[in-house]
Amino acid sequence: MICLYLPTLNMFKTQCNGPSLMWTLDQMQRPCVFTIGHQMNNRSLFPSQDMPKAMSTWHCNVTLANYWKNFNVITTGETLPEKFQVKDDETVYHSFNSYPMPAATFALAIGDWSSTNMTALTNTNIKENNMPSCVVYSPLCLHDQTIDQLCQYLPHCFEALYSTLGSYPLKHLTIFIAPAYFDSLGMACPHLLILSQSLLCPDLSMMYRVAHELCHTWFGILTGPKDWTEEWLTEGVCCYLEDKVHGIAMKWNPYEYQSRCNLRSFMKYRLLLSEISNTPEHLRTLRPNADDSVQEPNFVKNGLDPEKTVIQVHYLKGFFLLRHLEQKAGSDNFLSALKIFTNQQLGHLFSSKDFLHFIFKQCPNLGKTGLTVDQVCKDWLDSSGLPQELDTMSSELCSPYIQDIYDLVASIKLKKSLNRSVGKKSKLSHNILSLQLIPEQQVLFLDLLVEDSVTLSSNDFKELREIFQISTANPEVQHSWCELVISQHARRWLDDVRSFLIHHQSMGVYLYGELMISEHSAFQKLAFDCFSKVEKFMPEGTLQTVKSMLFPS
Repeated sequence: MICLYLPTLNMFKTQCNGPSLMWTLDQMQRPCVFTIGHQMNNRSLFPSQDMPKAMSTWHCNVTLANYWKNFNVITTGETLPEKFQVKDDETVYHSFNSYPMPAATFALAIGDWSSTNMTALTNTNIKENNMPSCVVYSPLCLHDQTIDQLCQYLPHCFEALYSTLGSYPLKHLTIFIAPAYFDSLGMACPHLLILSQSLLCPDLSMMYRVAHELCHTWFGILTGPKDWTEEWLTEGVCCYLEDKVHGIAMKWNPYEYQSRCNLRSFMKYRLLLSEISNTPEHLRTLRPNADDSVQEPNFVKNGLDPEKTVIQVHYLKGFFLLRHLEQKAGSDNFLSALKIFTNQQLGHLFSSKDFLHFIFKQCPNLGKTGLTVDQVCKDWLDSSGLPQELDTMSSELCSPYIQDIYDLVASIKLKKSLNRSVGKKSKLSHNILSLQLIPEQQVLFLDLLVEDSVTLSSNDFKELREIFQISTANPEVQHSWCELVISQHARRWLDDVRSFLIHHQSMGVYLYGELMISEHSAFQKLAFDCFSKVEKFMPEGTLQTVKSMLFPS
């Protein structure tokens, strides 16, 4: 039983079939429940209004029968829930939040998970109070690797956050590894970070998403847009900050930092071009309400559109706008302005124009270039297309990491062409092994093989799979590998696609569509088989998106 007490409401009852709560099984096949957490998610959990200024404090009592006494209760409260006995057969977990927050930020999880106090484990020289008290919950089967990787990463990440944005403004943080059915890589809530199991990777290459979600503490939780349709003010900013914070946390030297950031920016540019060409026009605008957004919004535009949960235009277009402003203002000046903005705006809401006027005031070099706030709004925020400046920016994304991959693909194509003419087989391994590709390069390499329709033999696939160690590789590498397998109808490796769709559900949505348009019976059957295994626990938005691919009307 879950009882929620709000000042203006009487007691009410939440039905189990409401979409706000996900009743599911965790990775140990144990029953659990958690909020899937989107802007519209809490309407069926308790009466709430989905507007930025509709905020409240709250107290929450979760009552568990003693049969479930080993279960953990996780909320977005300021501290870990206080546990007390009210009856012989019941235990109550009480948590609270003493400062007003939108109802959409409330989150809850209940299950039988292992827990570890990270604060006691980490030994770091970062200044006092930069890292909050931190407790991690995860299924037992994932707990050791979760703790190992977070112990390596978190202290350095909070140190990087301190240098970039200032002291972490919250005193407590709970981190929760969600069940496989969680439809995102990560979700930040007040005092709670919900992460996908897909982020667990031995080389920490997926931890950039942890940096992204922690940046939401400043942009999205303790500050945020007056109008929620201006998502670029949260997602775009955090997408911009994630590489900077992650690079500092990983201790990359200046050359590696610049090269890797350019490579990641190039990958984002390629993804943005793809997103723009496949996203409806009404979802490609960063400021859908334009200057009407200065008024108090009374609804969330496109809030119930299932497509909106899987597109990334606001992340990527916002990222490149901020990168553009940084280049014009100077990196140090721009980052300093961003840090000042966060410190001044904590607890306040702001519009796109509020943000831009502040940045232009703090960075006078922007005005000297002839750039104006109105021009930025017209070219970047109010247009559904891409501004001309992006063409110039993409051509400036120079990095040996990028050129090496284009040269590698070109050499493979040339060698295959020459060998075909003399009836000789070629090997891929020598060229690839000599480069020691990082995960982002592996993704780019596999993507270019798909785009350039480079025909691969069965031996080529076998070599690539061994070189990239696909079964344990970064999930983004695995995703690109699956696209290559599908594009070339490589039936031998269909089990890799099956495994990906089951274990990395937040990343595999579009693979269903690719399997269907392959027009290959074995691949289409795989799509239906995987869907039948996971559809029962799919969040509603993801379910409708996948259904539209499998059962087009």
